[in-house]
Amino acid sequence: MKKSEFLKFLSIFELSYGKITKILSILPESLSFDDFVNNHQMKEILGEDFEKISSQANEQTFDKYLSYLANKNITLLTCFDDDYPQKFDKIDDKPYYLFCMGDIKLLNKKCVSIVGTRLPTNYGINVTERFSKSLAKAGAVIVSGLAYGVDGLAHRKALEYGKTIAVIAGGFDKIYPPEHTSLFKEIAEKGLVISEHRPDVRVAKYSFPQRNRLVAALGDVLLITEAGAKSGTTITKDFALDYGTPIYAVPGNITSSKSEGTNSLIASMQGICALDEKAILSELGLSAKKSASVQLNLQESLIVSSIPPEGCDIDEIVEKTKLSISNINSLLTSLEIKGIIKKMPGGIITQG
Repeated sequence: MKKSEFLKFLSIFELSYGKITKILSILPESLSFDDFVNNHQMKEILGEDFEKISSQANEQTFDKYLSYLANKNITLLTCFDDDYPQKFDKIDDKPYYLFCMGDIKLLNKKCVSIVGTRLPTNYGINVTERFSKSLAKAGAVIVSGLAYGVDGLAHRKALEYGKTIAVIAGGFDKIYPPEHTSLFKEIAEKGLVISEHRPDVRVAKYSFPQRNRLVAALGDVLLITEAGAKSGTTITKDFALDYGTPIYAVPGNITSSKSEGTNSLIASMQGICALDEKAILSELGLSAKKSASVQLNLQESLIVSSIPPEGCDIDEIVEKTKLSISNINSLLTSLEIKGIIKKMPGGIITQG
């Protein structure tokens, strides 16, 4: 058995990074299970875990495990495999193996990691969807962490226009949050989901920072669309800084607490101000895909120009355009069908 295959066997046991590192340092390029069981150095490294692991160190257990993964359509990648992302080499404690569901070729495509608050404002929803759409259409793979808020928005919009990778904190059988189980299944079918944990492993507190380091490393660019001053996004941002990953931040209203984090990033020059997707695509060596032009009549154009970036309600549109409510409602329906505007929760209307 090659060292890479033996590493797959070790993935059964959720060993610490330190123990696997020590084991790999003493393993020959090929070995048998008997070689492992009779290795005294292995006993020293594994301590009390040795008896449990050695009792299962046989071809029958390993074949059963591989069949179990195959039946779940799970690909087990190790750091020795060609499809393992080279981007992870910059992580000090990079995962030695990855559990994957979907298209593993996406791991080595041009990627943009999009993260932000779990409770976005209408403005945050609008800009997250706008950037996700334009970047995915241009061929960038959108990476995020399957969390509430910005993560879910980025994944869903990417699925409409291109590809997405979800990096999850637990195993595939224990999706968190559970409300995103259907989203997880759709991504596994149309994109890629990855985890460094065995399928039956539940999410723990330490799992989230672990996941965030993979999100930061997998993206050739990190984009933060909306985040408060004390956002979990800060962890991902710090990892990106360590890895030398370019960071872009969407500016927000200076009176909004939900934009304190992104505005601070821009002010401190840790993040580049992202007003549109052009600079990000240039960073990736990609070009924006031009949308088919949509012809608007004068009244439709008047309505669109009256809607600010953060959105507004219909009363503000009436005040700015001086059109009747009945006329505006009809025109808004037409604009929504054309994909020019969107109706958000709370009666807020934004440009699409």
